[in-house]
Amino acid sequence: MDEEMLEEFLDRSVRIHFAPDMIGPGLSPHVDGKLYDYSANGIMLQEADGSLDYIPLSSIRLVQIKPKPGLWERLIGSA
Repeated sequence: MDEEMLEEFLDRSVRIHFAPDMIGPGLSPHVDGKLYDYSANGIMLQEADGSLDYIPLSSIRLVQIKPKPGLWERLIGSA
């Protein structure tokens, strides 16, 4: 992984989708939070309650990075 690939996305809202073999009965196929930190081995995610989760890259299928709110969304506060 490129060392600076995710640098500009730190503190942004993301959704991490788990690899199919990491999803069991009753478990969510994804988790939402803020990208806190990352390394060549995994991603550190900050959840809404402030807790930090380490997710190894081997268990990640997809990382969706939510776009920054546009001007209109920032003005009316609907972000």
